[in-house]
Amino acid sequence: MSQTFFVTGTGTDIGKTYVTSLLAEYTTARGLSTAVMKPAQTGMTDPRNGDLGKVKERAPGILDLPMELACPYCLEFESSPHLAAELAGVEIDLQKIASAYSEIRKRFNPDVILLESAGGIYVPLNQREIMADIPARLGIPVIIVADAALGTINHTVLTINELRRRDVEVRGVIVNRVPDDPGILIRDNFKMIEKLGRTEILALAGTNRGFINDLGLRHIF
Repeated sequence: MSQTFFVTGTGTDIGKTYVTSLLAEYTTARGLSTAVMKPAQTGMTDPRNGDLGKVKERAPGILDLPMELACPYCLEFESSPHLAAELAGVEIDLQKIASAYSEIRKRFNPDVILLESAGGIYVPLNQREIMADIPARLGIPVIIVADAALGTINHTVLTINELRRRDVEVRGVIVNRVPDDPGILIRDNFKMIEKLGRTEILALAGTNRGFINDLGLRHIF
């Protein structure tokens, strides 16, 4: 049975694609067949030129999925998915995303499936549903990508609490943009995220340096 994780972030440009690529690199290096989905990509017409392509560059061993399964919605206008879809004359249907996910599990039976969010959990998919509804609908746990800098405690704990309010399991946090020598503020951020969020920091990632510390990942892969 596949291990599946929804990779989201505390905001836009927090490093979700970078961390997803590191996770895919980590799992494929351990011999785990890995599928990566991007349920909704905006700003282009070919998803291979977007986040999925970046993940493939770092982790070439991921499964080659049909694009209609890997990225059910690829929308030209660069914006929140709901607006890009409206401008394209379509509506993002959560059932279509769920069907693509189920088909990947059925046809490819990967050891690991990673679904990368667009933006944070409150990014709208349509006029009724938001990103948080994807893991809630699929019944899958979430890995949150957080920044190392000042302000991350508030953003991360709010994200954790909102997911739990929706009965979505938070598997842990990966902190991105960790400097070579984190000072007292950043080290305290790690501690307070774990304490106030009642969660585990699974890994630390440095900008363009990969995982600095990935001990927590060994508990789940």
